[in-house]
Amino acid sequence: MSAVKFDIIEHPQYVEFITAGDPTEKQWIELLHRIVEELERSGKSRVFVDASNMTTIPDSMVRYRMGIRTGETLSVSARIAVFYPLLKDDNFWETVATNRGALARSGNDRDELLAWLLQDDDRS
Repeated sequence: MSAVKFDIIEHPQYVEFITAGDPTEKQWIELLHRIVEELERSGKSRVFVDASNMTTIPDSMVRYRMGIRTGETLSVSARIAVFYPLLKDDNFWETVATNRGALARSGNDRDELLAWLLQDDDRS
């Protein structure tokens, strides 16, 4: 198992978290806490998570529980986009998070995700 690291880059309109390695569920929870802290510190309401360096997608139950946590934690107070590697992604996390009230999107097209992340709040 490779070492997991989360780097943070603050852009003018959003905060970006770049993952290195394949995080465990506990590490995903820690990342969610760091996201909340950074949003509060920066005053921003948009988050981009670049998970494109992952070599495996977390199992379905981890994505389900993280979707629930994302919805409960961020709800409509922030937009979050997660950029996955070119592995099979069924958008399960996105579906669960959205059903729990989050403004969430996931996929493997960085430009499309950033366009969605940066669009006006009155569009979904």
